[in-house]
Amino acid sequence: MEETLTLMEKTAILKSAELFAHMPTEALAELASRSRELHFEAGRTVFKEGDANRGAFLIVEGRVEIYKGRALDDIRIVGQGFGELALGEGEPHHFTAAAAEHTHVLNISNETLFDAILDFPEMGVAMVRTASARLTQLAQRVHDLEGQIAHLNATLQRAGVEAPTYQSGAYPRPSFK
Repeated sequence: MEETLTLMEKTAILKSAELFAHMPTEALAELASRSRELHFEAGRTVFKEGDANRGAFLIVEGRVEIYKGRALDDIRIVGQGFGELALGEGEPHHFTAAAAEHTHVLNISNETLFDAILDFPEMGVAMVRTASARLTQLAQRVHDLEGQIAHLNATLQRAGVEAPTYQSGAYPRPSFK
């Protein structure tokens, strides 16, 4: 699909994202000029586990669901980003991202993003803060889930039921388009 946004619109969209809100406009204009617009219909994948990495994505319109196997891991909405920055260009994704409705994104290669971080260190600081907040959320989720599992195991034991052993990959995975 063709580009529908002007450079000014792309820059404003980047500036409205929490991660980029405090970035200099010239840095965002550079990112915007090197971004690609992509559109995905509901149910279509942005990338699947195993697909080659194509960088970071920022949602302009729509909603994206992030899956690990068949488990829904997260939902991203307008103004939020997704992707696996730890991956090099072309390395395989560990997650699947699928459009939950018609979704319009800006795609920025990791190389472009990392160049911008070198030129504007405050972008790196913002990304570290965002990653740290995400790690804190995930640690809390793991803690909560461990507590629930312990409670369920104790309940099963009191009822005289032996808990089944979980085996990764033993359950069918959803298919993505």
